[in-house]
Amino acid sequence: MGNRIKEVLEYYGRARHRAGRRKSAWNAFLIPFSLVAWAGIWYLLFRLVWLFHVAFHPDHELTDFWQKDIGFRNGVLSFLMVFSLVPGAGTLGFVLTNIFFRLIPWARRAFDAEAKDYPGTSFRKSMRGLYKICIWTLPSGLLIAFIAAYFLKSLK
Repeated sequence: MGNRIKEVLEYYGRARHRAGRRKSAWNAFLIPFSLVAWAGIWYLLFRLVWLFHVAFHPDHELTDFWQKDIGFRNGVLSFLMVFSLVPGAGTLGFVLTNIFFRLIPWARRAFDAEAKDYPGTSFRKSMRGLYKICIWTLPSGLLIAFIAAYFLKSLK
């Protein structure tokens, strides 16, 4: 247990050190774009899951989703339909935002300069880490959402 706490504290210290390198104005745009991409991808994924749900329950309307008097079982299934998509959408949003900013020469030069003296923070290594996370979070989140959508028989 003590070893695990030490690892977490060391990781946190390294993360704070890495965060201190972010000095360019491009960083002010990176987070808002990432959040917008996250929300947009989440919304599109949810609409895809909703289309799947409506294929099995054509009488269900999106306006009736998550009513005040929803039961526990249907509430859990509705929750899973919505929130199991969040990690995968976030990771994919970060991937797409990084790719977008990589295509802007001035931003690419600024981010490459910031990563120069910090091992493991290059574009390639960061993207590899995001891909590894995305490979797990996106398919598993979609699978959970589709299963929940299939078993959600009533919106009450």
